[in-house]
Amino acid sequence: MPSASDLKLFDALATVSRAFAEGAVPGNEESPAIEAMDPESRTMLGEAALAVAYGAFARDGDDSGPMHMLVGAIGLMAIGAGEEPDPPAEIMAVLADDDRVEVEIDRAGEAVDTEFPREAAPEALAAALEARIVGSAITLAGCTLPEDAPKGAASQAAVRLRAARYLTRLAAGLLTMNAAAAAPGPAEG
Repeated sequence: MPSASDLKLFDALATVSRAFAEGAVPGNEESPAIEAMDPESRTMLGEAALAVAYGAFARDGDDSGPMHMLVGAIGLMAIGAGEEPDPPAEIMAVLADDDRVEVEIDRAGEAVDTEFPREAAPEALAAALEARIVGSAITLAGCTLPEDAPKGAASQAAVRLRAARYLTRLAAGLLTMNAAAAAPGPAEG
């Protein structure tokens, strides 16, 4: 006998299947089938959809699962920001043309070089770089703007969304670099 949560999931999947059959789910328009679900069912459906998508790609045993999840997240965050999703363009635009970005990259490189000489253990260097990434992410997540800050593009929620988009784009870019490095070179003949 299926559990109560399994039955809720089956009911949610059936609702979405009916909505697809009626042409109501794809696109950005409101879907009566999704709107009719209670919040718990929508959350469960979203988690199930992510798990299924991840499992379908991860089954091959390569990095395509995480990459597809990141590409999907990039698209959803673009929609959340009121923009047209274009994940490939966002991944390719990880390096901004802002001089401040270049200064931060240089500053981070110099700090790591100062703290870790060439003979430093790779594990220690990796741990320091991971700490810097996590620290930056937490700083962005907890940013506190002045109470009288204007709403809109400079709101705390907007800053967090931009931070999440940059971190996701960076993660997708890193996976792309790994995939490119692992790909066989051109055949010599």
